[in-house]
Amino acid sequence: MTSALWRALLALLGLWPGLWPGPCPGLAAAPRPRPTDPRADLDSVVSLAKALLSDTKAFLALLKSRFPAEGEHKLDSLPVLSMSALELANIQAAAALGRLSGDLRRYRRLLEWLRRAGPALRPLEPELGALQARLDRLLRRLDHLLSRLSLARPSASQPPLPAPGSPWAAVQAGHAIFHSLHLYLDWASRALVLLRNKL
Repeated sequence: MTSALWRALLALLGLWPGLWPGPCPGLAAAPRPRPTDPRADLDSVVSLAKALLSDTKAFLALLKSRFPAEGEHKLDSLPVLSMSALELANIQAAAALGRLSGDLRRYRRLLEWLRRAGPALRPLEPELGALQARLDRLLRRLDHLLSRLSLARPSASQPPLPAPGSPWAAVQAGHAIFHSLHLYLDWASRALVLLRNKL
C-alpha cells in the first residue's frame, strides 16, 4: 500500500514539473535579464545636466539681484573651456565623459569652498546647498556611466584653494563660479546630446 502511494505521488510530480525540486528536464531555463542599454544611462545624464543648467541660470540671476557686481570676474581655479565647434562635432565618449567628470568635480569643490567662504553668501545657503546636491546626483550618474562603458575616472587630486580675502572677494568669486558653470553646462548639454546620437 505504501509503495503504491509513493508511485502515485511520483507520477503526480511528473505531471507538474514545477513542483519537482531542482531543474526539470525539458523545461527552458529562466531568461537572463538583458543588460541595460548605455544610451538610457546617457539619457539620464543629459536630463540631469539640462536640469542643472536651468538651476544654475536661475541661481545666477538670483545672485546678480541680491549681490550686484558689474564687470567680468575671474578665478584661476575654474576649468577652462576651449573646445571649438569642429572639436565638438568630432567628440568621442572616452575623452569627453572623462573630462566632464573631472571638470564637474572641480566645480563641486569650488561650490563647497564657496559655502565655507564666510558670511557674505550665507543668505543664499539653501539655494547653494540644493545646487550642490543636484551636482552630486549628476556626478553619481556620470560615474555609473563611466563604469558601464569601462572608462577610467579622472584623478581627484587638486591643490588646496586659498580663503577669500574679504566678503566682497567671496561675492566676486561666486559670480565667477556660476557664470563659468552656466557656460560649461551649456557646452556639456550639447556635447552629451551629440554623444548620445553616436552610441
